[in-house]
Amino acid sequence: MEYKLAKDRMVSRRKIKQKNIISTIHYHEEYELYYMLDGSTTYFIGSEIYSIEKGNFVFIPKGIPHSTDNKNSRYNERILLSFSEDIFDEKTRGLLEQLKGNRIIYVPDTHLPQLEEILFKLEAEYAQDEKEKSILLDIYILELLTLLCRYRCEKKAHIQESDKIIFMISDYIRTHFEQDITLENICKTFAISEGYLSRKFKAVSGIGLNQYITYVRISHAEKLLTETNLSVTEIAEKCGFNGSNYFSSVFKKMKGMTPLMYKKYSLTRR
Repeated sequence: MEYKLAKDRMVSRRKIKQKNIISTIHYHEEYELYYMLDGSTTYFIGSEIYSIEKGNFVFIPKGIPHSTDNKNSRYNERILLSFSEDIFDEKTRGLLEQLKGNRIIYVPDTHLPQLEEILFKLEAEYAQDEKEKSILLDIYILELLTLLCRYRCEKKAHIQESDKIIFMISDYIRTHFEQDITLENICKTFAISEGYLSRKFKAVSGIGLNQYITYVRISHAEKLLTETNLSVTEIAEKCGFNGSNYFSSVFKKMKGMTPLMYKKYSLTRR
């Protein structure tokens, strides 16, 4: 079920009862908090791949490409919460800054009932059509984020044995993206066949290997555009693109604007 009564707040619950449901890669102007009530899934976020299990929270900053893949789960159930930045003030903005440093948030099992209760209250309130609804939604969201910051703990994500090679390759791509990395040289490095890698990578991540390499490069290019004074040509070279014209073409296709337009747009939003 999904309710769409608020403009910039959304709470939805979804059950997946079959395999091979893969969401398309997308991003939002709002922040998302994803909670796995039951089951498991694979999550592609930005330039990284995560294995998500029951009781895990996923925090996705605005503007970060992401998608889910349920190939390994016959059933899962999640609650998804999205919200805009305007719910924060000077006192609470620190919550957002803390959570931005995480993608997967682990919480001890003893605290999960308390957090689930807040999620259920959010779900119930979102279904209401009362004038005070937006106030309560913001209160519940801030309460949930506060407790996540308080209860979160360190825990390594569980990775299925058969998928470990793909996680190793994704790490390799994130640390060598500026080089001339191709399917052929990755297969030589990891001593696996090209056909197997192509099929396995798509099955685990939900996207093709070349598409993943491009997302990693564009993700780093975005940072360089907003955080440095490097030229488009310099950024193209540092991110592994064969020429600034090709880089600009790929960037516009993915982001809907040229690198220079993106840089100016980002500066206006600071």
